Amino acid sequence: MPRPPRPLVDGGCYHLIARGNNRQFLFTEEAAFRYFLDGLARAKTRYPAKLYHYCLMSNHIHLLLAIESGADLPKFMQHLLQGYGRWYQHRVGHSGHVWQGRYKSPLVAQDSYFLEAGRYIERNPVRAKLVTDPTAYPWSSYACYAYGTDNALVDEDPYYASLGSTAYRRQEAYREFVSLESPYAPILDTQFLDEPF
Repeated sequence: MPRPPRPLVDGGCYHLIARGNNRQFLFTEEAAFRYFLDGLARAKTRYPAKLYHYCLMSNHIHLLLAIESGADLPKFMQHLLQGYGRWYQHRVGHSGHVWQGRYKSPLVAQDSYFLEAGRYIERNPVRAKLVTDPTAYPWSSYACYAYGTDNALVDEDPYYASLGSTAYRRQEAYREFVSLESPYAPILDTQFLDEPF
């Protein structure tokens, strides 16, 4: 049975998920995380897009990304995933597939879901029991919103400004928002990753 085509929408926002083949760890050293983030910056330049939230886990990635031209989404992801795959194969002497199957790309139909998606994405390390507080995990967009940390990769979530009238209030509100687990997280884990953490 053929796979259904991806909905490709100009200006569409997608929750993008890709996992290491056979759940293998793809990010085991700082250099790997940094190389992937550099590749993400290059992909954003080549295929104009806005990255609202991200988290790199040891064996999978989450991106909340709005792409200017919907037709560029497959090219963006090919550039990003193949580029990292080649680096990873060379770095560790790996042969064969690096990424497991087809990346997932649910279209975010409601703009109001952006912050909820950000919370889900940035709480991944907490749900995986890698940290107890997302502040302790450096490979996500959390610090950008929670503490105003400069991150050239991140484009501000359009709904972030609604959290408060000052930067301090927005950051405080975001920390409180992310500190609470979404009731939808276990459902999303199963839907996106075919298994709960």
